[in-house]
Amino acid sequence: MTGKRIVLITYGSRGDVEPFVALGAGLARAGYAVRLAAPQVYAGLAHAHAVDLSPLPGDPEQLALSLSDRAGTSFPRQVARMVEHVYPLAESVFAALEAAIADANLVVHSFLMVDAGHTLARRRGVADLSAQFFPVFAATSAFPGVGHADLPLGPFYRRATHSVNNFVFRFGARLLYSRLRAARPQLPPLEAWPFSGPVARRSPLLFAFSPLVLPHPSDWPANVHSTGYWPLPAPAGWSPPSTLARFVEASPAPVYIGFGSMRSRRMPAFLQAAVEALSSAGLRGVIDASPAVLAGIPLPDSILAVQGVPHAWLFPRMRLILHHGGAGTTGAALRAGVPSAALPFWADHFLWARQTHALGVGPAPLPASRITPHRLRAMLYDAEHDPAIRTRASEFGSRLRREDGVAAAIEIIRGILR
Repeated sequence: MTGKRIVLITYGSRGDVEPFVALGAGLARAGYAVRLAAPQVYAGLAHAHAVDLSPLPGDPEQLALSLSDRAGTSFPRQVARMVEHVYPLAESVFAALEAAIADANLVVHSFLMVDAGHTLARRRGVADLSAQFFPVFAATSAFPGVGHADLPLGPFYRRATHSVNNFVFRFGARLLYSRLRAARPQLPPLEAWPFSGPVARRSPLLFAFSPLVLPHPSDWPANVHSTGYWPLPAPAGWSPPSTLARFVEASPAPVYIGFGSMRSRRMPAFLQAAVEALSSAGLRGVIDASPAVLAGIPLPDSILAVQGVPHAWLFPRMRLILHHGGAGTTGAALRAGVPSAALPFWADHFLWARQTHALGVGPAPLPASRITPHRLRAMLYDAEHDPAIRTRASEFGSRLRREDGVAAAIEIIRGILR
């Protein structure tokens, strides 16, 4: 053991937590003491990978539903929904985080935990860094910010979109926090924004996605690192249910359709469209959804419903992966080396959908709001009838599997703690 305690703090969907569990497990193998502060609902996930969990209050499923049904593709609305959900919990979250980081030597925080993590780390006099799963808090002229169209307006426009996003998050969230603190003065004042001022004084910013998927821009400052993905393997001793194992071993290989942690009142309609598209195309399928959402949707023998199967095991056994476009799911699909495409809901989903299509490893994306059986079947047709897609997906997956994002992140953390 190094004697150093690292506390990872995150909040949100499973996609916001899984990479932190992967990093935490890697740090523990490297000899660090690790604690993960995350919503209680993820206790089982953390414990399955031998990562200690310090529970945070709140229901992340309600946040996912609000983002899907009320925010749309607007980044300002998305931030507003996040703040609306998190800030009423601020007092209890701060108390839980203070306890979680009491013995920390380093605090690693996620998107919604930037201000809290940075503030509490500075109050304790320890280092902090931010881990993000999409490009944020670092302006560039190489591509537009999340939620903005890729218009042919040149580098000034692209850089300006990042500035808009940073302004919305930084000042919008802090304005609401100041109002909350006026009513609850026991809450601490926030520290200075960690990603402004001289580069040498900024908090390190780790992007847990691959530079093969989104190249690292030359105009990002020295505090910004693209480490590669932080994939989470199947838990030790895990094996698939026999029904699933037999289904995926049969020929032909099935198509995966899943929406991750997305929650929407339209989800039953999306899944019904998926069943109709697969059936009309004569394809076998694996649909990843909860029994409650699938209730009332009859499934033919050619389609199997699953829930929570590790992507690391399932995806390489598919012939095509259609997913919601989250950063982690995108990475898992690309690493699997089979064709994939996104059915994006919001925010960074559209970025990863564009990047996946630009790599030539799958058909064009279809926004979730436009899902119909006919359009889904057209995606299936495009993937099935272009053999070059399968070749490129296999080759790119092989390259991506050679990366080790967790190891790269640990090396940066080791340098910070020296």
